[in-house]
Amino acid sequence: MGNDKKKGTVNSIFGEEASFVLDLIEKSGQEARLVGGAVRNFLLKTDISDVDIATTASPYEITDLFSKNEILVVPIGIEHGTVLISIGNKSYEITTLREDVQTFGRRAKVNFTKSFEMDSRRRDFTINALYMDKSGEIFDYHSGIGDLEAKNIKFIGDPYVRITEDYLRILRYFRFLAYYGEYKPNPEYLALINDLKSNLSLLSSERILGELLKIFAIPDSYKIVPLMWEVLNELFNLKLDPLEICKKLGIYATLSAEERLGFFLKFSALSHSELFKRYNLPKSIKEIIQLPEISLSDIFLALKRAKKTSRKFYAKYSIVKSYAEGLLNETEAKTTLQNLLDFCESEYADFNLRAEHLRTNNLSDRELKRVMMATRKFWMESSHVSVNECRNYAVDCIKN
Repeated sequence: MGNDKKKGTVNSIFGEEASFVLDLIEKSGQEARLVGGAVRNFLLKTDISDVDIATTASPYEITDLFSKNEILVVPIGIEHGTVLISIGNKSYEITTLREDVQTFGRRAKVNFTKSFEMDSRRRDFTINALYMDKSGEIFDYHSGIGDLEAKNIKFIGDPYVRITEDYLRILRYFRFLAYYGEYKPNPEYLALINDLKSNLSLLSSERILGELLKIFAIPDSYKIVPLMWEVLNELFNLKLDPLEICKKLGIYATLSAEERLGFFLKFSALSHSELFKRYNLPKSIKEIIQLPEISLSDIFLALKRAKKTSRKFYAKYSIVKSYAEGLLNETEAKTTLQNLLDFCESEYADFNLRAEHLRTNNLSDRELKRVMMATRKFWMESSHVSVNECRNYAVDCIKN
């Protein structure tokens, strides 16, 4: 066993609630330590979001203990030793120490244990198998601190075994490589991952998409794409790397994680129906995929027809596609794109004339509807028409 003494206690580092949780478990005669990302991020001096706790107590003992203290307990995975407790506005996932006897992807047949070291062996990466007790002492069973300092993303034990236990670890490897590994992969890992990538089809689409969105939320995640190209191609049957073009055209940083994923889906060789069948996509991404393919000559009309929520993406996608097809050079693409984005922000992009603007003309409802429809048609067929021009056109319609 390796351990390292760091300055500070759980109370001073993670707050009174975390310290209270550990104290309550230990007062019951059991052991408890913080584990995983919270400890890792503490060492890196980065933001700590989730705080997970490992304990020798069974999930039933944890449920009984906290319920008696009038603390909400949610059995989110009790058969695998995990419950969630809420104190104030914070939640803590508490998991009984365990060893995985048999694994079935995300699920596993487990035996509970009293050994923190045994528990550490089932975890994915060395940098995620760090434990901290309430005094601030860190327990490192797999040289995770050294790997963290060296920016080495290393599987615990046999990487083949770790990956085949849960194929989501293929995607997790790339995420951790981007966050903590400076995009420097282990060549042997990449070869193994590429051999096993077809097994990603065994995972639910929700887990795949969730992990990809975490990857694409990384500010410079375009750097990971060449490293995981074979995996992305396995998932989406890609024509090219759209994020590299986005970076070249200066729009990569303006894209949300969903839009970055949306680019891959739009550049997939799979049909819409194939994508929808394969992935349970959120509504916002479905909207992106269903944006029709159009030529630049029709782009202003298309932007007017698009939903406001996807309009800017549509402009960016149209330019990236035109650049990829050789229809625009880099300078032309950047200039045209800026014009389109300016249009999206302008009064020309929306039909802002309202019926109440014409009520003073004593029109019948039927006549008002006729004038509004004619004016909307005029607006739709003209690329840049202001609300005042629409009003003037409507007045002319009334006179005629």
